[in-house]
This record gives sequence, structure tokens and C-alpha cells, in this order.
Amino acid sequence: MELPWARKPTSAELVRAFACAAVLLWVNLYIARDFFSAHTAYMNSMHGFWAAMAKRAGAGWWRPMWWPYWDCGIPFEAAYAPLVPGLTALWAALGRISHDQAFGCVTGFFYCLGPLALFAMAWGITRAAGASFFAGLFYSLTSVTQWAAPDGQFHLDKIFEARRLFLASAWDETPHMSAVSLLPLAILFLALAIDRRRKRWYAAAALTIALMTVTSAFGAVAAGMAAACLLFVLRRERWAANTLLVACIGVYAYLMAMAWVPPSVLRAIRESAVASDQERWTLGTVTAAAILILGWSILWPLLQRWTRDWQLQFFALFAWLLFSLPFTGEMLHRQLMPQPGRYKLELEMALALALVFGAAELLKKVPVGIRRALVFLAVALTVEQVANFRKLEKTDLFPKEETQTVEYRAAVWVASNLPGKRVFFPGSMAQWANDFAGVLQFSGGSWSMATNQSQQNAQADIVFGGGPGIREISINWLKAFGVSAVAMSGPNSQEYWHPYADPKKFEGLPVLWADSGITIYQVPSRSDSLAHVVPSQAIVARPPRNPEDGAQAARFAAALDDASLPLASLTWQGTNHIRIHTTAAPGQAISVQVGYHPGWYATVNGQRRAIYKDGLGLMWLRPECNGTCEIAMDYDGGWGLWLCRVLSYASILGLAGLAAFGLSKRPSHSRATAAGMDGPHPQLVR
Repeated sequence: MELPWARKPTSAELVRAFACAAVLLWVNLYIARDFFSAHTAYMNSMHGFWAAMAKRAGAGWWRPMWWPYWDCGIPFEAAYAPLVPGLTALWAALGRISHDQAFGCVTGFFYCLGPLALFAMAWGITRAAGASFFAGLFYSLTSVTQWAAPDGQFHLDKIFEARRLFLASAWDETPHMSAVSLLPLAILFLALAIDRRRKRWYAAAALTIALMTVTSAFGAVAAGMAAACLLFVLRRERWAANTLLVACIGVYAYLMAMAWVPPSVLRAIRESAVASDQERWTLGTVTAAAILILGWSILWPLLQRWTRDWQLQFFALFAWLLFSLPFTGEMLHRQLMPQPGRYKLELEMALALALVFGAAELLKKVPVGIRRALVFLAVALTVEQVANFRKLEKTDLFPKEETQTVEYRAAVWVASNLPGKRVFFPGSMAQWANDFAGVLQFSGGSWSMATNQSQQNAQADIVFGGGPGIREISINWLKAFGVSAVAMSGPNSQEYWHPYADPKKFEGLPVLWADSGITIYQVPSRSDSLAHVVPSQAIVARPPRNPEDGAQAARFAAALDDASLPLASLTWQGTNHIRIHTTAAPGQAISVQVGYHPGWYATVNGQRRAIYKDGLGLMWLRPECNGTCEIAMDYDGGWGLWLCRVLSYASILGLAGLAAFGLSKRPSHSRATAAGMDGPHPQLVR
């Protein structure tokens, strides 16, 4: 007898499935409906970060674009995974609403999609509508990770917390949550691809994984872990062929995503993890891996003795794999993956599947009366939780006026009074500034994918540094990176994070603006331009070895203040074009305090000049002119980013062509049988 998923569902099964999906959709829409009509201005969140990308990306969705707003300038691809900001921009344009409100709509969409996708995947591979429905409901209305891997202290009632809703509304997890919402579809399509060997499932799996990749870095990792578990339980006797198939699907998925997540971004993510004491791999990583393997080795034979259903085996193994990350990272302080606690979002989904389907297996031998009583209890708890979640959502998403925040007032003041000047905003001010104004920031980007570790080290020194001489060191860093003004948030200010270890370090500098505990100081400098003529030997040659190594920066800062050197003016013409006017003599260099990237090209008085990277991760060039220098610098991303674009667009067009011309063609019975793609498979027969 074939397993349920190997046959076409009956009309009655489809009706039950659609009814269950409709109830799940109603429950989540009822809870989260204010996402679609209200926007929450939580300044501790990065909502303004995503809205800024949506508002200012322009043509960056389609071609390489420089992003001058964060971290002294970065490629747009390095700002963040683009799907959520891109959908926000599209929603704002089609709905003619603000980007902030559109971001809320995108958040609400993915919040409701997650439980539906979970149900679709579970029903698709089991045809068990009841268990799949309760798994989706359990995922919607509980936080079971608060029992398995709690945030803070363990309490029994934490399971009833609306953790996913809180993370989406008040914190920063919309992109990650969006990738998790697509994860069940990736699992379903991968399972069908492995079992059916049909082009339609190859294409669906590759497209879903590509969307997860351009949604969040966690998306690709979660898809890889799910694929590994599927390979372990499904058609094990064809493991090598299945592995090759899944690898090809993964490669094609990355080719489609490569335009927006190029290898340079993956390298930056890795370098950022290595640079962090909390995120890098250590000897403890080996111990964490050993714990994962031990648990797997114990669980797998138990599962084989308990059940023959590969679906339940998959749910259990996937739950263990995801649980091992926060367990070893947060509880045992041994890092298996960067940011292990973040995988609790995926763990919520995996535990819902494992617990509900495991309970369903056990309840098969329980009397019908007890099962009915348990269903009644589940319905009663559902009504309670829906009411509780709705109350919490109304509190969390109550509209707040952004223009009344100090983050808004500071950003607008800087845009009006310091146009084109680079500013260092701390904490929540940096996260929201570019939602309100097109200011150029020294900070503002995501540390987890920073492309310039020298800038990150300098930022850490300015914010967290203390002790003798830290004031002078910090000022030298600010000068070296072209910062004209620095905002200081006092311990009682409205700025949320209050990150400065010494909030008084800049007292005595000229005050430009003060409000609600925030003071913006002017950084003393001879010129607030981002271009400077300096002696060639003053260029910082090597990256500082640690944040406290400011000797090179001090020497460079002194050269910037040398009154005997000519001044240089720098103007932006859009985001991809810089024009510099100055005079220079032989032996002098032009320092451009904008992040280096090989996609920048320069001409001096019409002659091509090479651009170099200094030890601070900024650009400089030898003008080789004696007198007036007219410098044009233009960014096109370089051949690397263009190659990524070409490969992505070709892969997407290839998939579209396959969908248009290839998916409707079914192989003949004889060819399918010869290829091992038809007929009952031993693992699909009881």
C-alpha cells in the first residue's frame, strides 16, 4: 500500500485541508491584522533600517549601486538581504502608502504565511489534516522554545508567550521570520524532488531556497540543515544520487540569488563572525559538534524502533539539530554556529511538528473518549490564546508618532544643517536616521556583514573605549574617517541603547545641537570634505592590529590638519558618482574617505588612475598632476558584481523558460520507469 503522500488527494481530503488552512489563516489574521493598518515606531528595533533600504535603493535592485549612507559607504549588496526591503518598496508603490506602513504589511504577510506554510508542508507529506492543523495551531499560539531553550529564566507559563509576535512587532526579526515562513515550502519541494524526480519540484525547491537566501542569511543555513535531515531519512539506499541532486538544486538556487548575495557578502559575513569574540569558532565548537553527533546517534536508532514513518523521523531529527544550536551556544557556552540563539525561530516550527506528530502517534492507542477530551482542551486553550495574543498585539502595535522621537529630530536637523557631511550617530539613532533623512553615517550598517573591519574596530574604540587618552584616540579616529559631527547619548537620553562607556568623553568640543539628553558635537577639523590632499607617506598603510592601535590614525589625522596642504572639495552626483576639485603636486596623494571597493574607477584630468585601499579600508589615489586636479570617480560594481548579476538573471530566465515550456511535459511511462522515477518505491510501501 502506498503512503498517503504518494497518491493524489481525494476531494474530501482537499476540502478538509482547505478548511483547516482557512481557520489557521483567520486565527493569524485576527491576531496580526493591525500590521496591515498601523506602524509601530519602536526605536530599539531596526524597522527604520529596512524602511530606509526600501526608500533609498532606487535602481540598486537591478544593477550595482553604491550605498553611501552606512559605514562610510558600502556596496548596496552589503547593506542587507534585499527581499523584505524590496517587497516593502513594491508594497509602498502599489498601495501608495508610506514605506513604514508598507513594512508593517510585509511583516503581517509573512507572520500569517508561516503557520499556513507549516500546515501545507505537513499535510503535503502526510495527508494527516488533523495533526497538520494542530501543528500549525501549536506553532501559531505557543512558544515551546521557552521550555526547551528559554530566554532567561525558565518558567512553565513562558510557553504561552507570544514570542514570535513580539519579535516581529517590537524587535528586528522580520527578515529572519520571513525566511522561516518559506522554510516549510522548501522542505516540501525538496522532499518531492528527492522522491518524484520531476523538474517541477526541482524548480520549486530551487526558487524557494533562492527566496530564502535573499531574505536572510539564516534562510540558506536553515534550508541546508533541512536538506541534510531529508537526505538522512528519505530513500537512504540512493543517498549519493540524492545528495548530488540536492547539491545541484542548492547551487542553482544560489545562482539565482547571487546578484543580491554575491560571494563578497558571504566573505564579509564570515569575516565579521571571525572578528567577534562571541561569534567565532573555538575549541568549544568541536565539543558542541560532538554533543550534536552524540544526540543524533542516540535518537536515530530509537526512532527506527519506534516508527517506520520517515516523516516523523525527519521531524524529530530536524528538531534535535535545531535545538542543539541554542542549547550548546546559550546554555553550554560552546558556539556551533554564529548567533545560535537566533535559530529558536526555526526551532519553534520544528518542535511544533515533532511534538504534535509524535503525540498523534502515541494517541493512536488511547481510547477515543480521551482523545476527544484532549481535542476539547486544545480548543479551549486556543480560544484563550487567541484572545491573549490579540490583546498583546493591540498593545504592541498601537501607532506611535515617529516625529516626536529624538531619533527623528536629530536626523532631520543634521540633514538641514550639515548637508553632505558625515555624522556618527549611536545606537537607535543610527538604525533610524536614514528612514528620516539621507544623511551620511560613519555607522548605521549591520555588524554581522560589515565589509570594513577597520571601521568596525574604530567604531568599537570610540563607543566602548575608556582610560587615559581615549578622548584623543576617539577624535583621531573620527577625523581619519571623515566624521564632521558626533552625537553623544547620555545615560538618561531618549536614545534607546546608550552604548557609550564614557558619555562625557567629548565634553568641551563645540556643541551644535542638544535635545532630550542627546548632544551633537562638532569634530575639530580643518576641512569637513571627504577628500584631502596629503603626503603619500601619511596614508595609513596597514590595518590597525587592534582597536587601541591609533598611532597610524593620529599621524594621518595630523596630515589632514596641515594648513600648508591644499584643500579639496568633494561633491556627490547621485550615489555612484563623485567629483573632486583640488590642486596637487608630485609626491602628494588624494585621500577619499569613502569605503574602498574594486568597482570604483577614477580619472584625473581625463587620464585613468588606479584607486588603492588604505589601512582604514578607505580609498586613495596618486593624482600625478602638478596644479589643478579635476577628479571623476564612478562606481559600476566591477566585473565581479556584474558577473553575479548576469549569472543570476540568466538562471532566473532559465527557470522561467523551464516553467513556460518544460514543466508541462511529463516523461513517458517507459522512460520514467527506466530512470527509476516511476512505480512504487520500497520506502513508499508499507
